[in-house]
Amino acid sequence: MAEEVMVSKWQLFRNRNFRLVFISMLFSAPGYYVYLMGAEWLMLSITENRFYFGMLFFAASVPRLLFIIIGGITADRISKKLILLTSDASRAILVGIVIVLLLTDMLQPWHLLVLSALFGVSDAFSYPAASSLLPEVLKPENLQQGNAMVQMTNMVSPIVGPAIGGSLIVLGGFPAVFTLAIVMLCAATFSISLLRTISTQKELAEIKQSPLEDVKAGFNYVKHNPLIRTIMIVSFFINFFLTGPVSLSVALLAKDVFETNALGLTILEGTLGIGSLAAALSLVLLKNLKNPGHTVIFSLITMSAFFILYGAAIHFWSSAAAIFAIGICLQLTNIPISTMLQQTTDRRMIGRVMSIMALASTGLIPVSYMVTSALLGIGVSIQVLCITGGISVMVTGILCLRNKQLTSFNSYNKEKHQEMV
Repeated sequence: MAEEVMVSKWQLFRNRNFRLVFISMLFSAPGYYVYLMGAEWLMLSITENRFYFGMLFFAASVPRLLFIIIGGITADRISKKLILLTSDASRAILVGIVIVLLLTDMLQPWHLLVLSALFGVSDAFSYPAASSLLPEVLKPENLQQGNAMVQMTNMVSPIVGPAIGGSLIVLGGFPAVFTLAIVMLCAATFSISLLRTISTQKELAEIKQSPLEDVKAGFNYVKHNPLIRTIMIVSFFINFFLTGPVSLSVALLAKDVFETNALGLTILEGTLGIGSLAAALSLVLLKNLKNPGHTVIFSLITMSAFFILYGAAIHFWSSAAAIFAIGICLQLTNIPISTMLQQTTDRRMIGRVMSIMALASTGLIPVSYMVTSALLGIGVSIQVLCITGGISVMVTGILCLRNKQLTSFNSYNKEKHQEMV
């Protein structure tokens, strides 16, 4: 049986198109994080105003949010290969512009903000194209394995990219790290350029109600489902109070509090990614949680406690251990939440419900970045923001202990689901 599984996995790599897509993502995703590591440390190095550092994240997230729907429509109308080619090539050009500005001593903080915004636009078009490309290159029975391998690549990239980027900053400086990012993005572009796609004209299904009516139906469904409402509220507090402080605190603690070099930043960012990866792998091995609602609440409270300890920033290694635990708890919260949504939502509504969930969480990320950046700009320390955010999320978790819809969700009721369908 084990041999059959191994053979099945290797069959994916006998598919030339899948090999090219997989190789492209092996270069593209880590290449982006190599650039991001360089851009973060460069922004901290050229200006003492930490408002600009926070805006680096905000500038990328807003265009990504505004253009993500257009990106999805575009992916359904033109060649996905062309979109990915344009995306990776444009990113390489943008990083090249950074190198030119850096070498000519013309680089200003606003340059990095503009380039970050353009990266966000690129993300908005490349993400829908990449996520919808696999069904065109794989057979239906191979899609699960293909998606799993691609997802593993996406999870490893935030670990490998910062590790390589931080090391290069120390050894070769900013030109070296940005040059490597260009090489990796060009390699991804070349791999996708070899892709052989079969152009097919898809017939559009007749739509009986307007998109606006579909959106209204989705929001009404969420409004009248207590469990989904609870999950949305939990997601709101996580994304608003933790996303901004988590993203900004790693670099700020490494440079301003612990006064370490880029390797220190690499360690902190790497431990967060390793913790997230470890939790995801553990959930794969466990398959099904008996009490996912309790797991979410326990992980939420535990994560907030570690976030408070992390914000206290007593020692570098204690903060690294705390952020490792935060990475674990974050996935032990997010993955069961997604699973519960999928299990309890009417199949006819699941697309809209999941899109509302994604829109709510993604929409709050720029707000969290903006509020965090503004507070940093007026002198509030990142440590205070971490502690405050941790306390707010802990209160949310404690209140969830009284929520019967969440605590009573012990197992999936197939009969109930069949009735809903």
